[in-house]
This record gives sequence, C-alpha cells and structure tokens, in this order.
Amino acid sequence: MDVHCSTCGEPWDVYHLWHDAVFETALSHEEAEAWRLLPRAVKLNERYRKEFHAAGWEFGQGVINVIRCPGCPKNAKPNLERMQTKAALEDLMGDEEDGLAATFEDYRL
Repeated sequence: MDVHCSTCGEPWDVYHLWHDAVFETALSHEEAEAWRLLPRAVKLNERYRKEFHAAGWEFGQGVINVIRCPGCPKNAKPNLERMQTKAALEDLMGDEEDGLAATFEDYRL
C-alpha cells in the first residue's frame, strides 16, 4: 500500500514508513528497533521528529502522513490543499492507521 508525499508526490510504501524509515535516521540500530515498538502517540515526539527531519522526512500526526521526504527538491513547498485534506483525515480516523493508509492510497494522498 502506498501513500504520497504532500510536497513532491513521491509514493512511499506504508510498510517502509512503519518499519524501515527509522533506520535512515542517526538513531542506533537498538534505538530504531525500540522505536518500532513505541505507541503511535510517542513515535513522533520532538526527539524523533528531529531525527527524521535530519534524514529528510517531515510527517503530520503519524508517519504515513508524509509532508516532505528525502526525495523532495530542496526549495519545494508542500501542496497546502493536500496537507489539509490529510490532516483532516488523520483527525477523523484517529488511531485507525490501517484505514487511514487505505484511504490515503485510494485517493493518492
């Protein structure tokens, strides 16, 4: 299942975002493994957001809401309408990440 970056439109596999993208950060292997087991509410606290940002990632409320990705051109700006739509869907669906991922894929978000 793919979701798309709000800035460049690059498709990203949901499994990669949930399980592998954390290994692209400067976290140690052990820290990255531990991150994968954290509850959703903690996965993007300030510390982890900084780690992801340094690796080229920016997310909404969860890691499947990709706002910027490592493939984005340096000065590219996110599509505001796409960002607002994805944020509203995140609010609506809450912790139902599988349903959110399916909705993002269905609408190429």
